[in-house]
Amino acid sequence: MNATLPVYSLDWTTVPEVAKLLEPAASTLLRFPNLVIFLYDRHVQALVLSFIMLILLRTTTTRHSVLEGIPWTGVDGRTFFPRTRATLRSVLQNREHLEEGFRKFSRHGIPFILPNLLTGPDVILPRSQVQWLLDQPSSILSQAEVNRYFLEADYTMLHPNIVRDTVHERVIRAHLQKQLECLTDDIMEELTLQLDRSWGLDTGNWKIVPVFDSMTEVFYSTINRVLVGLPLCRDEKYLYHNSRVFQYCLFVAGLINLTPSLFKPLLAPFITILDRYHYSYCARKVEPLIRSRMEALRYSGKLSLVHKNDYIQWAINDTMDHPDPYERSPEMISKRLAVLQFAAIITSIITMTNTLFDLVSSPMFSEYWADLREEVEGVLAEEAGFWTHHGTTKMVRMDSAIKESLRMGGVVSRGLMKKVVIKEGIRLPGGIHLPYGVQVGVSSYTTQRDETIYPDPDIYNASRFCQGGFGGKEVGNMEPLLESTLKPTPAPARDMYAPFVKTTETFMAFSHGRHACPGRFFAASQLKLALAYIVLNYDVEPIPVREPHLWFVNSIAPPMKATLRIKRRKGTA
Repeated sequence: MNATLPVYSLDWTTVPEVAKLLEPAASTLLRFPNLVIFLYDRHVQALVLSFIMLILLRTTTTRHSVLEGIPWTGVDGRTFFPRTRATLRSVLQNREHLEEGFRKFSRHGIPFILPNLLTGPDVILPRSQVQWLLDQPSSILSQAEVNRYFLEADYTMLHPNIVRDTVHERVIRAHLQKQLECLTDDIMEELTLQLDRSWGLDTGNWKIVPVFDSMTEVFYSTINRVLVGLPLCRDEKYLYHNSRVFQYCLFVAGLINLTPSLFKPLLAPFITILDRYHYSYCARKVEPLIRSRMEALRYSGKLSLVHKNDYIQWAINDTMDHPDPYERSPEMISKRLAVLQFAAIITSIITMTNTLFDLVSSPMFSEYWADLREEVEGVLAEEAGFWTHHGTTKMVRMDSAIKESLRMGGVVSRGLMKKVVIKEGIRLPGGIHLPYGVQVGVSSYTTQRDETIYPDPDIYNASRFCQGGFGGKEVGNMEPLLESTLKPTPAPARDMYAPFVKTTETFMAFSHGRHACPGRFFAASQLKLALAYIVLNYDVEPIPVREPHLWFVNSIAPPMKATLRIKRRKGTA
């Protein structure tokens, strides 16, 4: 595979499929034969512009009145329409708003309102109220409803049931977490193949690598090895389309969110057309595979006779007894797979990209790289030269380096966010009433940059989470700590040196509590394996300054076009 996935010209045999996807909206529009000509009229264009302004006004004024009594962040009282202006600025200045709110309010135990253009104002609680937030049942405060609304999941996630009935989460907990040791050989085989192709085997010359693109290439193949298996995980055209399903999910969801509810069913099929086009190609590859597995299962009559160890097989086995026949269909299993692929893969790409840039831009890069390499060599020696999941639990320095990068950036700025779903609303511990529909939560970004918890919070310290630092007493086995990772514990001192899969009130990269990301154990294993392989086999040229994170409302991305100079180590090719 090249540094970037190849671009394919449009396969015209798919045009009928695209037309079929457009049919719901197109059938409505065809009732108005002069619509296209009509849109060229300047008066109509003025109406469209007015419609857009109406959407913005609706979004920026919604729920202002019901949240009186809670201070706002990002608001300049000396200007006209200060809250509306703050809400518009939230698209690109969310980080500044969060930092201001933390300084003025959270640090003093006061809730504040964070402007949000897409979903309306959010109530951000101080860290002292995290446990209260966790204690509320889902019938009062729902995290699932936040995700559904934020992603406009009824329109963007291929089927409304995918977010409402999280079957795939049950499959992950029941199967993936228990299979990590068995899957390590497959993961490592794919990582080795893809990194060797993308980063190269040339030990004599430095090579410029676009980091985000190369990690996209590596992780789409590697994680699909676990999700769909061979040979599909190496089908370049499948990977091309797979990597573009939900590629612009945040922007698409934002556009739908800004659209008045009355028009969403009409406009959503057009807004999501690219995602559905790419998914339609993937479905034509995946659904026959699912059908063949189902036929094999029916023929054998026993799950044990179907020798496949990937998500597709786990999902088939799990849904055999589901009361809804549609959930047992290849179509629905394929749709759930597509959503899981996006969620699992994009977070790994972002995390590894950030970790590499954080490491190579640190003044301590040479020492960090050498210490990490020493750890990997030591673990491999203990494991008789084999890459094992058990071995990754011994990579304490590696764990700390990745955890520190997640602390500084992550994927989203919120650690916990829930929506009030009880009609009469709820009162905060201080007595403030939150009405139905309001979103309330805590910010992981400001918590994880709180200097009272993390000294020098704006400096990347790869050894921060190693007791004694790199070269100290930290090298050991994390497996005993992993036993308690599902239980939220509020004591930061006790959890400071825990592995990064352990969520706490002070580290919420994977959220926190009973709804913490169930796939984080798999993510930790393959992230450490990937970084270990890179450290062991490549030299990387340090950079003086790291490019900043990119923000879009509360989502955080790494520098997507930045590059590194790398070279294969002699004797490793």
